[in-house]
Amino acid sequence: MKNLILILTFLTLTLTSSKIYGQEFEYAEKTITGIYEADGKSKSEIFSAINKWIALNYNSAKNVVQLNDKESGTIIVKGINEAVYKNVMKEMYPKNKYMQEYNTVEFNHTIEINVKDNRYRIIYHLTDIITPAPVAGYNLEQQYSIVFDMIDFTGLKQEKIDAYNEYVDELWKKAMVGKKKREEFQEMTKPTFEELIKGVKESVKATMNSVGTTVKSTKKDDW
Repeated sequence: MKNLILILTFLTLTLTSSKIYGQEFEYAEKTITGIYEADGKSKSEIFSAINKWIALNYNSAKNVVQLNDKESGTIIVKGINEAVYKNVMKEMYPKNKYMQEYNTVEFNHTIEINVKDNRYRIIYHLTDIITPAPVAGYNLEQQYSIVFDMIDFTGLKQEKIDAYNEYVDELWKKAMVGKKKREEFQEMTKPTFEELIKGVKESVKATMNSVGTTVKSTKKDDW
C-alpha cells in the first residue's frame, strides 16, 4: 500500500512539475508559437518586462522594434538570430582539420508578442537566411536559398530532400566527383538538415524562453 501511495505521489509531482516548467510550442513551416502563463502579472507589467528584454538583447532596440503598442499589447521586433548545428559531414572526413565539427547559420526573423493580463503569446517567424560573402568570387545566394527552403519546423520533407540531392548531384558531376562519393553525399543530406532544423529550433525556443525568464523574474520596482 505504501509503495502504491509513493508511486501515485511521484506521478502527481511529475505531472505537476511538467505543467509548471514545461513549455508547449506550436510549429508551422517557418514559425514557432508559444503561449506563456504569467500568473499575477498585469498586462502593463508583462509589457514593460518584455521591453526590458528587448533593450537588453538587441544592440539598438530603436532600430529593431517595428511596433510597440501598449494599448493593444502588441510588440513586433525584427532581428537576426544565429543557430549552431552539428556538421555530420565531419563523420566522413574525421581527419580533415579544415572541416568544422559544428556549423553556424544566420537568419532574419520577426518576433510578434501579444500581451494580456496573466499571459502572453510569442510568435517567432524566420523570414529569410543571411547569405555569406562570396567564396573565391562564387556567389552562394542560390545555394543558401535552397537551404532555407529545406527548413521546416513541422518536419523535413522527402520531396525537398530529393530535389536538393538532384541539384547538388549535378554540381558534383561538373566537379568530376565519382558516383560512389556522390551517393555517400546524398546519404548525408537527411541527417545534415535534421541537425540544422534541430539547431534552429533550439535557438528559437531558447530565445522565446529567455523572454519568459525575464517576465517571470521582473518585479515591481518599489525601491
